[in-house]
Amino acid sequence: MSGDDKTGTEERKPFILERPLWRGVFNGVVLCLLMLGAQAQGWLGPSSEVTGGDVYRAVVYGVVFGAVIYLYALWRQKRQEKARAAAAVETRDDD
Repeated sequence: MSGDDKTGTEERKPFILERPLWRGVFNGVVLCLLMLGAQAQGWLGPSSEVTGGDVYRAVVYGVVFGAVIYLYALWRQKRQEKARAAAAVETRDDD
């Protein structure tokens, strides 16, 4: 044995994309790049040149989408923490 007394109930450091802020940023950037690539490559219609207005629109959509994903991930994280706390209280009461 290596002397590690870690159990499955200990908190682990979350991966960067499991954090609400970084998940929102990542998803917003991916949407922005996907929109610009789709227009430049003609994936959803005829291929056209990407203009400054298109870049602006893609960035705004990316920011809005990233903010929505951030809020959803934050809500989900808080809900999971409440569920874990309730389960911990319930297991303490059973003992």
